Amino acid sequence: MQKLHALFVAMWVVCSAVPPAAAQTAPPHPAEIDPALVEYSAARGRIGATSKVALGQCEALAGPGRIVCIKEAQGREKIALAELDQQRNPSDANARRLAETRAAVNYEVAVEKCNDRQGGDKAECLSRASAEESKARAGIKAPGS
Repeated sequence: MQKLHALFVAMWVVCSAVPPAAAQTAPPHPAEIDPALVEYSAARGRIGATSKVALGQCEALAGPGRIVCIKEAQGREKIALAELDQQRNPSDANARRLAETRAAVNYEVAVEKCNDRQGGDKAECLSRASAEESKARAGIKAPGS
């Protein structure tokens, strides 16, 4: 009985020392909320929701078409997020990141499309995809140039 009483007293001491959660985190005053940050968060949410819908549509497909659809949906999300960052903070670094993202996504999708093919046709397709990626990456300006 004494152990139970001691446990109860210990829990009471701990609970009374910790203030309620509501007292610790009060929501910020509306004047303190940055509207640009709210819009940025909302845009990221819209991009995520659009991507989720696109991925849901891919679930209905089967085989290699499904994989290509998923890569395209994921790629559109990556590109949209890079575009959003460029819009929010226009800079040479963000523009370069956007161009690199586009090149990488286009290459990934092209490789998935090539995987459906057989033999020499597949090798030619992969070679063409690699050449297009190299050309796109060569066209990206290096920072400071």
